[in-house]
Amino acid sequence: MTDLIDELLPLERALAAGGGDAYRARLAADAILVVPGQVLDRDGAIAAMDASPGWDAFAMEDARALALGDDAGVLTYTFTGRRGDLQYRAVLASTYRREDGWRLVFHQQTPLS
Repeated sequence: MTDLIDELLPLERALAAGGGDAYRARLAADAILVVPGQVLDRDGAIAAMDASPGWDAFAMEDARALALGDDAGVLTYTFTGRRGDLQYRAVLASTYRREDGWRLVFHQQTPLS
């Protein structure tokens, strides 16, 4: 599933590096994001990213993709990010649907200890 990884992983990198505008451009209208302690809809996720200082550095490793037909797919990977002295490491899963380009419809973060 290398082709799907090649399509979706750059989108995830752009979201991780971007702020609210990146999320405005990529989230589906009905998107749901499950992050530590919260479930966010599209507007909530955009507001959270507008308020976030962003990552100083991040890496995405061990990416895998699963096609869910011709117009949907799931991408999983291990995320490691640094913001100041804060280190964050988690397993992430993002589900995309193709509608006028790839749109993020569901995202889940599971922090690693």
